[in-house]
Amino acid sequence: MRRRARDPQRGSVGGRPAACLLGLVTAALAVLAIVALAAAEPPGPSDGSQGAAASTAMTVARRGPRRAEPAAPAPEFRPEGLGAASAILVDATSGDILFDHAARDARAPASLTKVMTAVVVLERAKLSDQVVASPRVREAGGHIMGLRPGQRLSVYDLLSALLVLSANDAAVALAEYVGGSVPGFADLMNAKAQALGMQDTSFRNPHGLDAPDHYSTAYDLAVLTRYALQSPTFAQIVRTRQTVITVKGPAKRRGRAATVARVLRSHNRLLAAFEGADGVKTGFTNEAGRCLVASAQRDGRRVIAVLLNDPRRWEDAASLLEYGFMLLGAPAATRASAPGGVAPPPRFAPDSPQVGG
Repeated sequence: MRRRARDPQRGSVGGRPAACLLGLVTAALAVLAIVALAAAEPPGPSDGSQGAAASTAMTVARRGPRRAEPAAPAPEFRPEGLGAASAILVDATSGDILFDHAARDARAPASLTKVMTAVVVLERAKLSDQVVASPRVREAGGHIMGLRPGQRLSVYDLLSALLVLSANDAAVALAEYVGGSVPGFADLMNAKAQALGMQDTSFRNPHGLDAPDHYSTAYDLAVLTRYALQSPTFAQIVRTRQTVITVKGPAKRRGRAATVARVLRSHNRLLAAFEGADGVKTGFTNEAGRCLVASAQRDGRRVIAVLLNDPRRWEDAASLLEYGFMLLGAPAATRASAPGGVAPPPRFAPDSPQVGG
């Protein structure tokens, strides 16, 4: 019997089907290699590719550039961390209220009263006028400079004693000179308060010692301070950390009135500790607690903070002022501010055209 010759195209495991299987595997490997090379090679500018990457780029181009993410809103100052019974923070330029906590609650204002005392004096007396202290200056209690009856000081020096040293006897001397008496001067103070729209304020004395029907609000004091800071003289005095005044008489030495130079130092710690601080007034009585009107300027912006009955007035004032500058530096749409604002003050125009002489 003759044997069939072995076909060289057939394998040892089944001839022609095995050869077909080997061909399919080889072809598949070749396709995978081509795909891998295509994926690894970045498309060139002239490859004419219409793949997924090109399609995505065309879609982005049709939609335009991606919009910038909106700025996060500025954090809101929370009253839980504030020690003040009442407080307000105001943009001095626009009058916008940046923070408000019980700002319209009537409270004893202590020596913050002296801001109004200074306003009335600046509008009704010449700075160079000489004031002779009466015996009633000795009746002033609280913090005093120690005026004696018959001593003479200029209105400007008494204003410095009033605002820098917070001297109650200086307040009495000025009140009697401008208003004829303390009650008469209080009437002028209340008339000015009404003219400024301070609807929740009543004054009974020029120094701020506790008295029945002597009260104000953080809001009203912000209105007052915003008005007062228009006066260059007021603004200059309240940012002064130390000054020297001249007190004349009444004692005579060798036929001449004794002249004494007094150094006055401000109680306002922020003037030395807070960047841009430029005022304004401290206050304390048992009823009012620790009070403060603070002002600061940075980059042409000014903010005013009022804190009533705040045992942490220095720390809280610094925090409020920093918060105000942060808000003013943020885009307007992201500011978290209290509704409303402080009405624009009338122009500071002294009643006497000779004020400042």
